[in-house]
Formats: sequence, C-alpha cells, structure tokens
Amino acid sequence: HQRIILDVTCIMDSTSIDAHKCERKFVQGAAGTSDVRFARGCSDRAVVFFEGDQILDDYTRDLLGLELWSPESHLTTLWSQLGSETSVLVVMPTTVAIGGQGCYGNFLAAMTAAGDPQGFKPQGCRATTHLGAILSACGYCCGCQDRAGMDSSGASQSKPAIAGIGLVGFSKGAVVVNQLLAEMAWREESLDVGAEASSALGPKVEESEPKPYQDKCWLPSAARPKLPPVAVLLDSIHAIHFLDAGLNCQGVHLTDARMIALLGKRHSRWPLVVHLHGTPRQWADRRRPWIVHERDRFLGLLREFGVPAFIHHYFAGQPPSLRQHFDVIRHVRLVMDGCWP
Repeated sequence: HQRIILDVTCIMDSTSIDAHKCERKFVQGAAGTSDVRFARGCSDRAVVFFEGDQILDDYTRDLLGLELWSPESHLTTLWSQLGSETSVLVVMPTTVAIGGQGCYGNFLAAMTAAGDPQGFKPQGCRATTHLGAILSACGYCCGCQDRAGMDSSGASQSKPAIAGIGLVGFSKGAVVVNQLLAEMAWREESLDVGAEASSALGPKVEESEPKPYQDKCWLPSAARPKLPPVAVLLDSIHAIHFLDAGLNCQGVHLTDARMIALLGKRHSRWPLVVHLHGTPRQWADRRRPWIVHERDRFLGLLREFGVPAFIHHYFAGQPPSLRQHFDVIRHVRLVMDGCWP
C-alpha cells in the first residue's frame, strides 16, 4: 500500500501563487518517496508535470538562473499559464543518481542505474497506482479510493473527484508518460480487446514495425488482463504533452503499433490528444538520432490509428543549448481546453 509520510507547506517567493495554495507532499511508493510540489486549483482538473534529470552543480545552476531550473519556478510558470482553476502538480524523480540522472522507480518497474527505461511493462499498473496515490495525497478522489477522508480534527471530509488530467513529461520525465500510456493501452485491451482482436492486429504489426524500435515487455494476451481498481483513473487522462523529451537510449517515445492501436480504441471511446513539443537541444542532436526517429514513428502511428497528434517546434534554427531546453517551459502553451470532459 502507498502512504503519505509527510505533508508540509511549500514556501515560495512568488506573486503568482498564494502561499496558502502551494503545498509540498511526500508520497511513499514501491521504490522510495516521491517529492511533489502542488498548487491547488478551484476545479476538478489537474495537470501533472514530471521533471527530468536534475542539475546538481552550482556553476550550471547559476548560469541558468533559479527561474529556469528550479521545480518551484516550473510550478509558478505552469500555474500562470493554466490559470487558477487548474491544479498543478510537479513530480520529482523518485531518486537521483550521482550524476544528476533522474530515476522514476515508483513508476517504472525496469530501468538502469541511470534511470533509463528497460521497456514499459503495463502489467500491475505500477505508474497508475502511484499517480493515484499522489492525487489522493493532494486531496482528490481518483475513482478507486474512498471518497471520505479525514481532516486534522478527525472528522470525515469528502474528497472531490478528479475529472480531467493532463500529463506533461519534461525531458526524461517522458518515461513516466510512456509508462502511463502503456498501462492505458493495457486497460483498453482489458475492456474490449480479446484473442480475436489481438490476432487480427498481429500480421499488420509484424510487417510494419522496424525491429530497432520495438517496445520491450509488451505482450498482448489472448485472455483479457486483470487490472487493479485504480486503473479507472486512466480514463481521466485526456491530454498528453511531451516537452522536449529525450534520453541517452531508445525509449523516448512508444513505437509499438499494437499499443498505439489500443490507444486509438481508447480515443474512440474517450477523447485523447497528444502534443509533442521540442527544441534543437533534443531534435537536432546528431549523436542521438533515435529521438527524431521515435518521434516520427510515434506521431505517424498516432495519426494512423486516429489519435489527434500535433508537433510544435521551438527555437528553430538556433544552435542547441541547455538554456533553450529549460526555457521551453516558459514558452510552451499547454492546450487543455479542447480535451477536458
């Protein structure tokens, strides 16, 4: 079971967020504690932002400036963009390696010591379970927990249900979004994809999918998979934003046609929209050509199976830099209005 181990007020020097609206949560998961900055909105909508690798050296921090690299600044920026109605959660990596590499062990079951994913295994809904725990810690009912909570005096207190969720995977934080999408596809298979549908998808996928970009750990089952109750939370996710996503290995984007086909079924049942935002820092890196290869395949598969997908370029024509990688957070426009229920 997941539990909250600490709840403190987050003090921020910002005129955009009132101090009483900003909180900090520490939520225990399967591999450690997730540190979450949280600004509460006045509606049942929430945007969850997953941070990337962390900058640990003072020189680079000073070079970028606090307003670019700090999670508190990211929270303030997103809050300003989205308005006071939408809650904003900034989720830090579960652990950080000695070189600053973020590791999302509470969301991913298999990864390297540097936090690079070793496939996206949906069985068990690990990421959905922890996302549900985080939202519950922030005061939301996620459709699987008891709506009644307890306030500080011990009295029963009803939690508002979460109706709309937008996910933002920044840099390496995209791996969490990939994991949640894999679990979303797994849920769709549980709902209405049986042995006949899996068999029908097989030949087309085998012919069209390049072997280097196959996603590990995705094995469609002839039997409908059993999912935990928390899986219903996945139906609340309506908008996906990949924000300058990048890794030092393959796995930046999902490229398994079976999985994307199931996401297409999800969109036909309940709307889903995907936005890919990028800068030259990731999309013009000749040392990591797989980033663009995976982006293009992911985008093509989404459109092939009917999922609305859009691509957004930033700082086009400029030389790649670390500054533009972080500055995109201030320039991005997170479109959410068209996909809320």
